Amino acid sequence: MAAPVTYLMRTLMTTRHVPPVPPADRTAQLARLPGYRATDPTTKGADGLLDLSNNELMLPPLPAVAESLRRSGDRVNLYPDPTARTLRQAVSRHFAKDPDEVVVGPGSGAVLQQLLLALCGPGDEVLYPWPGFDAYPFLIATAGAQGAPIPLTASGEHDLAAFAAAVTSRTRMIILCTPHNPTGRRLPRATLTRFLASLPPQVVVVVDQAYTEFDEEEERDGLLPERAGPRTVLLRTFSKAYGLAGLRAGYAFAAADLAAPARKTFLPFSVTHAAEHAARISLEHPGQLAARMRAVRAERTRLYEALRAEGLAPLPSYANFVWLPLGGTAAEDFADAALAAGVRVRAFPGEGVRISVGGEEAHRRVLAAARRFRTGGG
Repeated sequence: MAAPVTYLMRTLMTTRHVPPVPPADRTAQLARLPGYRATDPTTKGADGLLDLSNNELMLPPLPAVAESLRRSGDRVNLYPDPTARTLRQAVSRHFAKDPDEVVVGPGSGAVLQQLLLALCGPGDEVLYPWPGFDAYPFLIATAGAQGAPIPLTASGEHDLAAFAAAVTSRTRMIILCTPHNPTGRRLPRATLTRFLASLPPQVVVVVDQAYTEFDEEEERDGLLPERAGPRTVLLRTFSKAYGLAGLRAGYAFAAADLAAPARKTFLPFSVTHAAEHAARISLEHPGQLAARMRAVRAERTRLYEALRAEGLAPLPSYANFVWLPLGGTAAEDFADAALAAGVRVRAFPGEGVRISVGGEEAHRRVLAAARRFRTGGG
């Protein structure tokens, strides 16, 4: 008697067949891929070292979130909702979006991975800006697709003309980031809308908005998730503005035909009770979030102006960090000077240094590093 055909087997048999990558080729492809932040110095957690390298929020979670975390320990023996349904419903209610157009996951990086696994595969190409978020090439490669980095302009902006010129019949996805990590520059809505309208219909554009809450212009627009087209995905996180980086919760807005397959690649139980509850509570306090964003922007302005006073040329930023464009070996030299001053920043060799917005003492050390760097004492 033949074995019964299960639901999963029927799904696999009716899914568009993609020729598998031979195991040897796949192993070689992954062997060439560096691990995430594999070259970072092993200084994390060193005594007295302040860390401005990860774009973490300088403030603790909202008081209501902190209280919920204190009460969450009695549930760790239980599995969370395997689909993070509560988080998905909370996001859809808060932004008045259809739940079928919302994807959630353990951080925006994981949601991007879900999208890549669902929408891309062998033979597909994904364009992304570089320098950029370190995980982009890693996630693209692990999905089996081919990544194509598009260099930023000299002023740290997306080169949309270069993106458009690089699109081929193999291009399945384009990743953009606004405000951009690591330069802090933003894509004006009108410019982005014109670019999206110029693309062929097979291209999905993921707009990474991990830092959108720090952009005062976006805040004035109410942070509305307007996707500007059926092939556009907006990717967001609770890690940055909401200060939940250690809990892992992210989300995306996409057309239902894109969101549904992305939800199928969600790793069950990967959003914990604590993360789901903290994210939901965070959405219930928009006034407190706005006050925190004003505080971060004020510190960002002070850091930017202080670096300029030291003779450096940071770019104006719309995120919670400041970018120093430094070519040659200068980025590593500045990072070394910062370590000597007791603060860690993020160096992009040959490109520049990203400095997260921190507190008064951390900024004092950064400025001491800037003086050391400018006088050749690094």
